[in-house]
Amino acid sequence: MTNLATAQAKDAINRHLSSNDIPHLPYPKDWIGLARQLGAEFRQQANQRDSQHARPVEQIRRLRETGLVNLFYPSEFGGGGGSVREAAWSVLEIARGDGSVGALLGFHFYNSAVPLFHDFVGHNEAIVRKAVENRWYWGNVTQYVNRDFLAEPHPEGGYVINGRKKWNTGAPLAEITTVLAEHSDRTHYIYGYLPTDREGIRFEDDWKQIGLRGADSSTVVFDNVRLFADEVIPWKHAGAQLSALPFWTTFGAVYYSAVYLGSALAALDTARDYARNDTRQSISPGAASLAKDPLILTQYGELWIKAQAALAYFDKTIEELQVGWDKRAQISEEELGVLAAKTLALRSNSSQVALEITPKVFEFAGGRGSNQDNNFDRFWRDARTLATHDPLILSLRTVGDFALNDVAVRFPSRFQAKPEAADARKS
Repeated sequence: MTNLATAQAKDAINRHLSSNDIPHLPYPKDWIGLARQLGAEFRQQANQRDSQHARPVEQIRRLRETGLVNLFYPSEFGGGGGSVREAAWSVLEIARGDGSVGALLGFHFYNSAVPLFHDFVGHNEAIVRKAVENRWYWGNVTQYVNRDFLAEPHPEGGYVINGRKKWNTGAPLAEITTVLAEHSDRTHYIYGYLPTDREGIRFEDDWKQIGLRGADSSTVVFDNVRLFADEVIPWKHAGAQLSALPFWTTFGAVYYSAVYLGSALAALDTARDYARNDTRQSISPGAASLAKDPLILTQYGELWIKAQAALAYFDKTIEELQVGWDKRAQISEEELGVLAAKTLALRSNSSQVALEITPKVFEFAGGRGSNQDNNFDRFWRDARTLATHDPLILSLRTVGDFALNDVAVRFPSRFQAKPEAADARKS
């Protein structure tokens, strides 16, 4: 797509998702029930959107108008006041309907929480209230691995940002995005938020992966983009931000796990529906249908048990994260590291379960299951694409060091100490 065509597509998305045009339905009494309802709704056209590589614009609109995007914000600021479990299970239920939209909601939840991660006490109230009022869906321009993305102080306050980043999930679909840059003096990070139609931002529309086709993780280029002073997210912790945000990878691992398990359950849903309704000849002689075939029953039962065990592990880890989140103003670095290790273990297990279950839908469908119209490979492709972001062998090594040697996850500074700082420590 040319830059002009990309700009035109972005303008069309902005018009459709403008805050002024989004109705604000009352918050539900049951957040997970709402997510389950929306997931069933999104499932209806998920195969078609996947086949066409279509952006889920209308689905993002539904997340906003129902208020699901505000679930995790404090109720005292007008947010939904939802728990960690409600947020995580909402991602899972949406992913069960459409993996791309589930991933987008998961990324939204931990990017929209960046102001909360920066400020454990006041919660950066002003930013949160604006987000709640407009029911913003948040994208991200955040990846810590992109080092050549710099914020130069502006003489009138704020910064001017230049650089290029890959895999900015949801940003082309969002009105607002987080942005992470290194300060131009290479001493610390600058975190802000800004509208995605800000002058100088260009999305390259290069998300061509095999799965999560609607997740829209475009490369973005910043060319002298202004980040104004009131768009810099206040950092309320001691010192400057030198490494990953507290709770950043922890919540990310839980939401990743929700997408994996949602994809696994979607595959089981599809296998169940096929076995109950298709007239394919059964495998075992004398079986009246696929749903009564002893071999099919055995295999489905085995996979269902693995999914149930993974869901129990999911809930157990969420409970521990909720405890840590509730005491965040007093939490220690060691406790944060333990939570990071435990959620990484959950993420590793969830990816393994999803990658085992999602291809098995073909076992229930036979030769006809490989017909492109069925799109039975969508669940595996979504799980496989997400899993490439976190190589399992690296995760297991980290988890093993925690399980065997009690070594919690550490996030060291990405910046070298200034010579004068090193001298001061020696004296």
